[in-house]
Amino acid sequence: MTQGWTTNGTGVASWTTNESFSGIHSITAANTGTWLSPMLDTTPLQWYRLSFKSLAPGGVNNPGSIGYAYWAAQFFDTNGNLLTEDQYSAIFQSSAWVTNEFRIRAKSAAGPNATLLPVRMRIRFQSIAPQVYIDDVLLETTTPEEVAQWGDTYYDTLPARLAYVPKSDRWSHLPLTMNRLSAGQTLRIVMLGDSVEQDTANSPFDAWLQRLYPGATLQVISSTRGGTGLGYFVDDMQDWVLAYQPDLLCIGGIDNPDDMSVYQSAVDQVRDDNLAYGYTTEFLMLTEEWSPNIQGDEYCFLAPGVTELDQTPANNPGGVPGGFRGDLLAFCASNNCEYLDLTGVACEFVYGAAAAAGVGAPTDTNGDPYSFWMRDYTHSSDNGKMIQGRMLEAFFAPAPTLTIGQTAGSLSLAWPLASTGYSLQTAMALGTNAVWTSNTTAFSVTNGQNVVTTCWSNGTQQLYFRLNRP
Repeated sequence: MTQGWTTNGTGVASWTTNESFSGIHSITAANTGTWLSPMLDTTPLQWYRLSFKSLAPGGVNNPGSIGYAYWAAQFFDTNGNLLTEDQYSAIFQSSAWVTNEFRIRAKSAAGPNATLLPVRMRIRFQSIAPQVYIDDVLLETTTPEEVAQWGDTYYDTLPARLAYVPKSDRWSHLPLTMNRLSAGQTLRIVMLGDSVEQDTANSPFDAWLQRLYPGATLQVISSTRGGTGLGYFVDDMQDWVLAYQPDLLCIGGIDNPDDMSVYQSAVDQVRDDNLAYGYTTEFLMLTEEWSPNIQGDEYCFLAPGVTELDQTPANNPGGVPGGFRGDLLAFCASNNCEYLDLTGVACEFVYGAAAAAGVGAPTDTNGDPYSFWMRDYTHSSDNGKMIQGRMLEAFFAPAPTLTIGQTAGSLSLAWPLASTGYSLQTAMALGTNAVWTSNTTAFSVTNGQNVVTTCWSNGTQQLYFRLNRP
């Protein structure tokens, strides 16, 4: 408290000697009790590493999630006003002290001529269930390269991996965006939407993409407000979007109504501003991107058999479905906007790899086991954010290159983790009669690469390798 930490909430928050990881003290909270750090100065879009120890020995009482408590980064303008853009995630139950590692991209405010102004940050710890203990909190600056590696390590611990195969025509309406990435230039992205869009924006997808596109710098600006659809933002596009003059405007979430006139207003306002101030914005429209974990709820749009719609309406077998997904696709086709059906991608993941790993779709009224990905009924934990970030990484990822190296009687083959859906195949010879078989050797993840190490003999046998994706 002498450093400026404060407490609030209806529960208990105190400084205790009952438990500690190091020394003799820790902070503790119970039943919505909350600890708040002092205000901290930040640099716009700077990455920060947050680490702390936690002990949460009791039972979980958070329907829809296995989260036991929240941690959060909240942001404030220079006048001390709380901004709507924040970052929340979960602290999980543990019977012993565990280490928590997270990464936070600082928010910013819009300044004159589309500059970015610094804001202040506060770290928050809030109990949901009974007692949680926190110790050894450390916040320090870090780099996009370190964030990408942290994301790989975290992702590698998850029981299910994304196997999303993006459509081949997915960049038809994003030529300038892809040129900027390929040329190693700066790409400014405004993520506009509700708290679910905010979770996507808080994933490390930009750090992963910068690694895939050497020299490129992604400026991801979260322009979000929980519980609000696009209709809320179109009344003040200047503050939410235009003041940043984005290269790419990404609109998504789960609270957008099926009203294409609102989308038309947003696109028209941005394009009018483009003409007035001499810049060009491209658009990426997302369908509902991560379902709430409530069985039978009107917003629980996950369903088995739902697959991603192609960005080109005519490429969808059986035609375009009705409802929001189809209406948004038709809107994008007629307005030269890119379309990404994250509803379909999420359904393929949850009812595919996640279900096979036992952490798939809801099976009971408590939401288990889908709750593995959530911090509450509606929002993702960092487990879920890793999948959301990988979805965008895979969408923007370039065609992969398979590399090969030889050391001490073994071959090492590698290709980018972002190139989801590929399998490594081998053949004894090339030609029209070549027989390609899948290489079943387990692969590891190293620095954003899938790596397969296989034995190699210097005899007469020759092998050819390729990547294959349906």
